[in-house]
Amino acid sequence: MTRSIIILTLLIAVACTPARLKDADISASEAQAVWPDPPQEARIRYLYSFSEPTDLGIKPRAFSRFLQVFTGKESQRMLRPYSIAADDDMIVIVDPGLKVVHLYMTKRKKYAVISDVDGESFVSPVGISLGHDAIYLTDSALGKVFVFDRQGEHKNTITGLMRPTGIVFHSASRRLYVTDTLENQIVVFDDKGVQLNAFGARGGAVGEFNFPSFLTLHGDILYVNDTMNFRIQAFTLDGSPVASFGKSGDGSGQFALSKGLGADRQGHLYVADSLSNYIQIFDAEGRFLLSFGGMGGNIGQFRLPVGIYILKNRIFVADSQNQRVQVFEYIGGDT
Repeated sequence: MTRSIIILTLLIAVACTPARLKDADISASEAQAVWPDPPQEARIRYLYSFSEPTDLGIKPRAFSRFLQVFTGKESQRMLRPYSIAADDDMIVIVDPGLKVVHLYMTKRKKYAVISDVDGESFVSPVGISLGHDAIYLTDSALGKVFVFDRQGEHKNTITGLMRPTGIVFHSASRRLYVTDTLENQIVVFDDKGVQLNAFGARGGAVGEFNFPSFLTLHGDILYVNDTMNFRIQAFTLDGSPVASFGKSGDGSGQFALSKGLGADRQGHLYVADSLSNYIQIFDAEGRFLLSFGGMGGNIGQFRLPVGIYILKNRIFVADSQNQRVQVFEYIGGDT
């Protein structure tokens, strides 16, 4: 079996595999949860973690009617958080373990889950993005993008995709970018679900992909996790290649099984590597700057981190096998 096939299998199966790796020998304490370690100047700081609504101060009486499909406290807790999107009003988290989307309406202190569309249950929900007045969800097994309003009501369904995974909405142009992993393409829609463009093909050349996955935006630059080519590619909004960086390996600046992407206001790019259990940070030119994390269940450690979302300078990481989201802060300076 080739390495590409092995890692592709891991891409599909890793989220379903129980954590069996040994915890790191050195654990981070809350008082020392900064990176890099002293005496170097700290750039990243741990803030808090959450696994259920009450961790965010949302009381049980604020749980939405959507919760009627579940019973008991267990159902309120994340099982396998995978992808994240957030703004000042809400945090939305895809949970393929429970096959739901968790809606944490932080400003209103309410909580809801979405588990189906008109009786059609989700099979493999994986990607999430927030628009002006919409929530966009990909289900890779169903080959669909579901569109909801901010209260979780279904508004539209985009079909015709083979395996949609990564998704991101560009507010200024009102374009929706979706990764079709099996087609090795990025497909572009307007906010009504009408296809505008598609770019990419199978291969290793610039502008080509080998099973792409997560997406993120920084300004008018689209970053694509070209997973099986072990690199990150950058494009204009119309799909013209801008830059590419990364290679296979387990060292700094290299990728073993990269997943989530995020970009902060300074233009730093954050990449989650699920197999190494580290978040790596690069500058806008793709130069490696810093990493944080490590294998374990303590503060600042991860077991198979997946999705990343950055809101202002807060970094949300889906710590999937620890069944939690950890939140960090970029605290300034040049990393």
